Amino acid sequence: MITAMNSTIPLSLKIDQVIEGIANQGYVVIEDFFSLDVIAALRQEARQLHLAGAMQRAATGKENMAKLDAAVRGDLIHWLGNTEPSAVQQDFFTCMEQLREALNRHLYLGLFELENHFAIYPPGAIYRKHLDQFRGNEERQVSCILYLNEDWKAEDGGALRIYLEGTDSPPAIDVMPHSGTLVVFLSAKFWHEVLPARRERISLTGWFRKRSDSLP
Repeated sequence: MITAMNSTIPLSLKIDQVIEGIANQGYVVIEDFFSLDVIAALRQEARQLHLAGAMQRAATGKENMAKLDAAVRGDLIHWLGNTEPSAVQQDFFTCMEQLREALNRHLYLGLFELENHFAIYPPGAIYRKHLDQFRGNEERQVSCILYLNEDWKAEDGGALRIYLEGTDSPPAIDVMPHSGTLVVFLSAKFWHEVLPARRERISLTGWFRKRSDSLP
């Protein structure tokens, strides 16, 4: 088994940090949430999928109204869950399941599943300001972004800009996509965007969802 956490800091303490951050301000940024071997294995999987032609251009909007526009969103994605998960994906999902249970236990969010995809942004690609929760559809409750980039430097760009007041205007914070950093935030509250990078930028992006109101 690959160790899914830095052995010096228990997973439970990392999860406590997430709960505290979400409860107090609606978002949290935690460095080194997963160990370097997990990040390296996930990064390799994303790159292999890309080389194999298994990633597709990402669209914006709901499935029946989705649009492709590189001027709005320029990443390539591959959804997890369509095939049997690899060993490292299983380790990742095991940790995230513990996070889901803790969010429900402490914050009563009613989360029932995590949907995830790899995302690769070619140099210069962006994702303009948006909310992760679709209008009229509240299934996505908590967004989670895990960065897989090796030796990322400030001059590489590619920050995640998160707007803090419930609008798409400042104040905002910029989060650099350093290897192992996990960003968690309430999907309905925080507008955010991906700024252009000078090199390929890789992440594992997901959403904890609640059940649709239309389901029994």
